[in-house]
Amino acid sequence: MTSISKPIRIEPAFDNPEQIRLMFERHAPYRTLATYAPEGIEDETHDEAKRPILPWFRGDWALGGEPLVEGAEVILHNRRFLEAARSAFGTSFVHPEFVAVNINGPMPACTTHIDNPSFYGATRVEYPLPFLRVMGSSGLFDAWRVVRASTISWFYEGEGGNFDYWPEGIDGPMLSEQAPFGNVALCGDNDRMYHRIGPTGNGNKEMPRISASAKIQPDGDGNWIIFENGEVRATYASRAIRFSVLWKAEVRNGEPRPDDLTLDRTMEIFIADLRRRSIDFHIPSDPLSDTAWILMLQRIYVKPH
Repeated sequence: MTSISKPIRIEPAFDNPEQIRLMFERHAPYRTLATYAPEGIEDETHDEAKRPILPWFRGDWALGGEPLVEGAEVILHNRRFLEAARSAFGTSFVHPEFVAVNINGPMPACTTHIDNPSFYGATRVEYPLPFLRVMGSSGLFDAWRVVRASTISWFYEGEGGNFDYWPEGIDGPMLSEQAPFGNVALCGDNDRMYHRIGPTGNGNKEMPRISASAKIQPDGDGNWIIFENGEVRATYASRAIRFSVLWKAEVRNGEPRPDDLTLDRTMEIFIADLRRRSIDFHIPSDPLSDTAWILMLQRIYVKPH
């Protein structure tokens, strides 16, 4: 199944948006994205390996098609999301898989990126995320790629916080959803469509000094606090926090799904391509945890944007 060319806008997104918004308080606290989904294996000899931790937090509300928190079933089985996915991808097979939420404090624009891919037999359950990203960037495993509809909705009325996206590719025009968002959502293919969060609030303001172990939660007085090691590192009014809900579903046409990838088959494909490129390398004994191996694959297959 090919990627769709243009996302579908959903309005209204929810029958009761305030019910969804209140779930963020109910299911706090949330941990940093840096621990939830690390960007990759970083070369400690490079300056970019010392980047500050953004005040970007995430939580899972549904996984494997099953709710994890009270109220998540309303999002997981949202009929408008299902209908948009069927229309966008031209298929009747739409299987909701998970719901994740993002909580962002004031921060600069995030890196332009695509979401973490999955492949039949190779998901974040079996493989570390940096390895999956390399597989996706390489283009060598597209026959096994799990195609997903991604629907994202927002709760934010502050300054900035745009959802910027490039439906025609990274060299095409950038489109944006902007605050105040209202009760809207956008259904697309975020596993292959480049997108980012624009500067949120005063993106140039000094960010709190936090590590990946920081968390965020409401303080009961209308604010949200970032805390770490028993200390409050930042306090923000609720309206300064950007909340978003991410829904994903597998979509598939009537074609049979491929056999699952095995690690041996994955390595065979990488090794054959590296040899075709005349690249000197050694075959690791444990490729999923060999830092040098993953760094090499990142340098070859992951291009900066």
